[in-house]
Amino acid sequence: MSTVPTGGGGGDPDRYMFFASRNRMPSDAIVTAASGTNYVCTKIVVNTPQYKTRTFRFHLSGFASTEGGNSPQETVVTGTIGTPGNSVVADAMFIRVAGVFYQCTFAGANTVTVADQTNGTWTDELTIPDVAPESEIEIWLFYHTAVGEKVWPVYRIQKHRGERVWGASDHATLLAFKDTPLADSTAALDTSYGQQAQPQYWGPDFMVAKGDWDGRPVALGFVDSIGESRQEFSAAADARGNLGWLRRWFDKDDGIGRIPHCLIGMPGAGSVREFTGSGSSIATRRRDIIREIIAFNGNEWPFTVVANQLGQNDTSVYNTWFNTNYRSLVSRIRAEYPGIKIVAFPPLGRTETQKTLTSVTSVGTVATATLASTAGLRSGQTLTLSGATPAAYNGNVVITVVDGTTFTYSFAGGTSPATGTIRANDLGLDVAFTNYATNNTWPADATDASGKWRRRNDILGKTSSCCDEAIDTYAAFVSANKGGAWPGMLELPSTTLTVQAGTDGVATYNQITVADASIFRPEQQLNIYSGPDGFARLSTQTIASIAGNVITYQGSSAVVMPIGSVVRPSAALQEASTPISLVHPFPIMIDRIVTGIAQSEKSKFVI
Repeated sequence: MSTVPTGGGGGDPDRYMFFASRNRMPSDAIVTAASGTNYVCTKIVVNTPQYKTRTFRFHLSGFASTEGGNSPQETVVTGTIGTPGNSVVADAMFIRVAGVFYQCTFAGANTVTVADQTNGTWTDELTIPDVAPESEIEIWLFYHTAVGEKVWPVYRIQKHRGERVWGASDHATLLAFKDTPLADSTAALDTSYGQQAQPQYWGPDFMVAKGDWDGRPVALGFVDSIGESRQEFSAAADARGNLGWLRRWFDKDDGIGRIPHCLIGMPGAGSVREFTGSGSSIATRRRDIIREIIAFNGNEWPFTVVANQLGQNDTSVYNTWFNTNYRSLVSRIRAEYPGIKIVAFPPLGRTETQKTLTSVTSVGTVATATLASTAGLRSGQTLTLSGATPAAYNGNVVITVVDGTTFTYSFAGGTSPATGTIRANDLGLDVAFTNYATNNTWPADATDASGKWRRRNDILGKTSSCCDEAIDTYAAFVSANKGGAWPGMLELPSTTLTVQAGTDGVATYNQITVADASIFRPEQQLNIYSGPDGFARLSTQTIASIAGNVITYQGSSAVVMPIGSVVRPSAALQEASTPISLVHPFPIMIDRIVTGIAQSEKSKFVI
């Protein structure tokens, strides 16, 4: 394979390197071509590194990876696994730089057919006038299938960055958009903007370029849902298209500068499956595409260093988590790229926002709940109770703390005692109320209960050659009041309503005005509490968009919220499991993590 590059000095102008911000691997839900829009054009905008680029190649895949429990298996296909499905015809592909279109070709042709369950195809080498550092490149892909056939998912369109998706019943109609590149997307294709439900459309995944590479590190990233922005979607992307903490940190112009990178993971778990498998469990196609790059790249890698963020979600007992799952991938990386430097990111924590009640009894309409400790609870606070029978005991209730193990609340009344596994959830308001999730107990010791944090210690200690350098994420994410835990909402920035929302508790609305919306981004979940103390919860919403200090919800509410109501951001998505856990960082924490990991740590990527 490749010789290990020295880095830090002049680069090789004849070597293809990963270069593009925004690039993404195919994954998630496949798209079905509809009547009237089975011809599609996607316009994706990527940004270039801090050096000139001039020669480009782009890849179109014939598969996509699963997300979630079987990630990163490359088994999202247009047919049945093992039986070819429909092909997708790329009618034309262009890049547009500084207003000028340049056509990409495929083995000398302007069009290509990409077959299902294949690695896909590369564009030919395309050399254009020098592209200035930190420029935008628009990538226009025109493609079609028959109505009712399937297309692999890659990109959610970032409309605020000028990206678009257009559909028509013929190719010629789409070509006309080259004259109006900011025309609105086709409404039928442009749905659920800024949400996970937003469709993902086909586009180039691997992208490489030659240019005045200056020898700076270029990273190949192995990532899971924490590294590949599980909880940030298109509307939250920054000016260079970055989503999530890892891309934002890599691409920040600080320290040694922006580090070009290609992240080949996707939301889900799967370090033990990455770069291995076949048939119905294949996860080697992306590996093989990188081999294709090496083959046309003079036997040189398109990167200089590996970043390994995987392992966060492979929750298991310690021996399986570290030795079987984590180290097996490291061994495959070292075998595939002999001599490569591996820089690892230890995991973030996982804490639960629910506690199980020992008992719930009642007299009339007053319920008395008992749990091991009321730490982190206060009178006047809203809790969400679930799991009780009769169901009248459940719901959002305002509590009165009686003592260290007891609180009361009013309800409609029911038989006593309540039965079932009854849980109280404060939605992450106060870190003192949270528990450590399974295998996440802090501080680490020799037991499986602290498996995640034992693995962190192994990574920092470079145990068993699991990495060559490590960049600790702990201080960037952790609560100031509880080791190994996500911060409570009380530790995060908040703001207040400056205009009353709602009129009569019946009419619905989807906008609020706050004193300072700059601390939020779309996709951030908000919990709104009565002022001035901010403990009685009025509403929970998710931001769709922000204009000045006006926040628009993804949904709507009829709750009357007075001026002075406190608007608190959630730290992380509450996973829909039992007990409910904080796992994937919301934007407020993404910013905190990016800021909390020193940019000087980028020097560890230098060879």
